[in-house]
Amino acid sequence: MEIAILGAGLFVFLAHMLEEIFERTRIPDILLLMVLGVLLGPISGVLVVEDLGQVGGFLSVVTLLVILFESGLSLRVGALLSAAGRAVPFSLVSMALAIAALAGCLHTLLELDWTMSLLGGFILGGTSSAVVIPLLKALGASEETTTVLTIESTVTDVFCIIGTVGIAASLAAGEQVAAGGLLGNATFSLLFAGMVGLLAALGWSVVLNLVDRIRDTMFTTLACAMVIYGATETLGASGAIAALAFGITLGNLPRGLSFTVDPGDGSGAMRFNLREVGQVEKKVYAETVFLLKAAFFVYLGMQVSPMAFFSGLGLVALTLAVVPFIPRYPVVLFGLDRDSATQREALLAAVLVPRGLAAAVLAQIPMRMELPGGEILAEVVAMMVFFSIALVSLFVFLIESGKLAPLGALVFRGFSQKSKPPERNDAS
Repeated sequence: MEIAILGAGLFVFLAHMLEEIFERTRIPDILLLMVLGVLLGPISGVLVVEDLGQVGGFLSVVTLLVILFESGLSLRVGALLSAAGRAVPFSLVSMALAIAALAGCLHTLLELDWTMSLLGGFILGGTSSAVVIPLLKALGASEETTTVLTIESTVTDVFCIIGTVGIAASLAAGEQVAAGGLLGNATFSLLFAGMVGLLAALGWSVVLNLVDRIRDTMFTTLACAMVIYGATETLGASGAIAALAFGITLGNLPRGLSFTVDPGDGSGAMRFNLREVGQVEKKVYAETVFLLKAAFFVYLGMQVSPMAFFSGLGLVALTLAVVPFIPRYPVVLFGLDRDSATQREALLAAVLVPRGLAAAVLAQIPMRMELPGGEILAEVVAMMVFFSIALVSLFVFLIESGKLAPLGALVFRGFSQKSKPPERNDAS
């Protein structure tokens, strides 16, 4: 027990040191955390994934919902609305091209039939919120670019989850895959989950103002986000979208906003004040995200077997990790706003295509259903996630160190070379 406590304390210090290394060298800490997981797990045997039981899966889900909730608090509605018209087509086109390219590679390299290949394409089709959002915050991208890529990482997860479950269930039942049904389910999940998050945030802001005990705590709002996530998932909609909408609503409530309800029974009107999340709470949630992110990527690294990288399936996984970069260029070139994004941000958008939590979890579905090729697919996906994050980390390092600046100037000539200076705030 004493060793475990000592290790937990050292882990917190190490996580902050790795972030400091990232700020100084631009080597992403998520890659170093995954390498640490490989060292602690498969190589040294100090930690064994099987010993964690259900803790690992729980950690993965909690990390995702907390990251989405906390990122929602910092998203401004104005930027969200201005970017939505660009972000949704950007997300869907990028996802569709990635799914098609990945499905073609799976069919060619693993000789899976086209339906199983399409299933694999959906499993690997979305970008990872757990990777993209922390990197964007650390890299200091513009608000619009951050909003577009945040929306993409969240929306693609929803479509890929629904597509994977729908195709796998159809294959298990021996039925044909219905594209219209999958699209309808995805649209319903997005709209319903967004409405749940919005209404829950309004109701929770009233509760925060009425109950002193809850108002004075730091983690009760985060616990509410967890309840909303779990309840929305139980109802068959996207808990990720609900958590994001919950955070966005709470983070954008005007100060002093209130409303009046008249029950109509002569007892008089009741006035309800809405309370926004304070700056101290936001800092606490940001630190929570930091610690959960660090633990998640160490856990992800623990699941990687180094020897498997040198096998034939390892080569397939590496190839699949490269594929999403190929169709990304035209999407960024024509889909990103050239007035607000710089050449550096265009390069970042072109390489921020990591696969992560959703892919690792979804890959277990065809294996549990005992679909033909399901076990091979799950093994390839696990290695592909590691390769994908490693490649993204490498490209981010090259961009931030200036080594890819000439390439950015060549392929993204229409974008500005420098960002616009921030508006001066005389009040500060």
